[in-house]
Amino acid sequence: TRLGAEKVSLERLLAESDFISLHTPVTDETRGMINAAAFARMKTGAFLVNTARAALVDEAALLEALRSGKLGGYATDVFPVEPPAADDPLLAFSNVIATPHIGGNTQQVAAHQGEIIVDELTHLLTGRRPKYLLNPKVMETFSWSGPRRQDEAGLRQRRAVPGPGVTDLEASAHREKASPASTVLQPTNTLAEKVQIMNTNDIRQKMIAILNEFTARIASDSELAEFAKGKNVIFSFTVKDLDQVFYLSFVNGKVDAGLGNPPREADVKLKMAADILDGMFTGRVNATKAATSGKLSFSGDTAKAMSFIRIQGQMSRLYSEARAKVGDPGDLTRLSAAPTPQAAPMTSAPPPTAPVPGERKEIAYVAPVVARRVGDVRDQILMVTNELYAKGMITSTGGNISARCEDNPNEIWITPSAIFKGDLHAEMMVRIDLDGRMVRESEYSASSERRVHCAIYKRMPEVQAVIHTHAPYATLMALAGLKFQPISTEAAFFGEIPVVPFIMPGTDELAEAVAEAMCRHGIAVLMQNHGLVVAGSSLRRAADMTESIEVTAHKLITCRLLGVQPSLLPEEAVKALKEIGASIA
Repeated sequence: TRLGAEKVSLERLLAESDFISLHTPVTDETRGMINAAAFARMKTGAFLVNTARAALVDEAALLEALRSGKLGGYATDVFPVEPPAADDPLLAFSNVIATPHIGGNTQQVAAHQGEIIVDELTHLLTGRRPKYLLNPKVMETFSWSGPRRQDEAGLRQRRAVPGPGVTDLEASAHREKASPASTVLQPTNTLAEKVQIMNTNDIRQKMIAILNEFTARIASDSELAEFAKGKNVIFSFTVKDLDQVFYLSFVNGKVDAGLGNPPREADVKLKMAADILDGMFTGRVNATKAATSGKLSFSGDTAKAMSFIRIQGQMSRLYSEARAKVGDPGDLTRLSAAPTPQAAPMTSAPPPTAPVPGERKEIAYVAPVVARRVGDVRDQILMVTNELYAKGMITSTGGNISARCEDNPNEIWITPSAIFKGDLHAEMMVRIDLDGRMVRESEYSASSERRVHCAIYKRMPEVQAVIHTHAPYATLMALAGLKFQPISTEAAFFGEIPVVPFIMPGTDELAEAVAEAMCRHGIAVLMQNHGLVVAGSSLRRAADMTESIEVTAHKLITCRLLGVQPSLLPEEAVKALKEIGASIA
């Protein structure tokens, strides 16, 4: 009121304002508050500004208001899926201003945040009560000295709910899962645990009812039928804590969806907990962050997976409709945290059932708990990944490394997909067969470029390790059309390095092209817009060759910048060195 502002109802604000700016958190009351009815109340030509949360605005209603001219313009710093796809329909409007969720990243805000932290710590150090306490009860027992208060119940409760990115608690939980466990018989469920199981069963049944309604709406949606024209992609979702699979099929203009396995092998497979799935479709959870923290795993055709972004809005709309019809399922995090009924102990595993000819069957294999030997190939992959990341040849999420399993040459360990490469652990490596299928249960997905690795291993039995990097100078050579030349004995080992023109990453076509080029030349291949691939008889050899190629590329580009032609080794020497290089690679 000091600035002359007047508090009014939302209805009056919508009807009388020329500019409307949103500044509210997302709650059950505010989610979708700017919907078709809200746009109808606004003045024709009014402007809407959203620097708060995308979930506050009904995306379908927003697009219609912009198309019809009801809305004069829209400025936003937030999107339902971040980053938005290049073909996001919102970005096609000339009267839309969009920034990539950086509205709050000003120098003034950063300085202000720093000042608040300093002030709060000063309050603590001088015995005064901080102003901004997330949990005020903590101050009742807070002390700089003495034993730290233990609150196991509180820790269990915190573990049961998702946090921002990966919290220390979640990271600890991942390590516990990966550590060897002793086979100790657990006691049967207590009465309290049985009650909790009954409560979670109610949540489970309601969530499955939502998925059933959701898939039914997908199958009959006209917008998705339009999307399906000319498409050939099937998505499979595994909801881990529901033990439920559902699929979405868009094939030749026909839409199909339902609970259970798809009619054929899915092109894109996603796996997550029910709370992550629900959050992804309601705007609570950022799918990209969920993937990079291991809460959502992805495998399959990367190019086809990108098409899902185009229908994210329709998916969210249909899911919200299904959720509204069935009702709120409740606290979905309890599904993961709930105890499970104790089964009778088994002395041995049951024999696998023989597959029926022609029948497609999903097989879940639970490996016996075996202590991982320190120094095994996963530790070597981690060591090489850290080394190449430090040298800038592997980026935060770009590049991948694999090696054949020591106990089975027809299976490999490979780095996970979409996980920050600067903080990997050996237990994060994913085990797959040479067809790219996961052979051991993991929280993570195999690298999206596993097809390239597998194609090379299949064609070249002598190869024990494959390294794909985004080595800057080597990649720049391919982009500039420069030839790799024998300017040193090291460079001569490689001979001519073939360049594969751009093919969509993650596809079988790229894998076959790289493997074919590798077979013809034997050591390394440049992907014109996608980096360097090197195959070797060991991880150490492959890493050393990767660095040698990058160093040579740097020298060649420097000569080009200086305008001089580099001196090359004699042809006879090059031929001999190339033969030696092929034999030791």
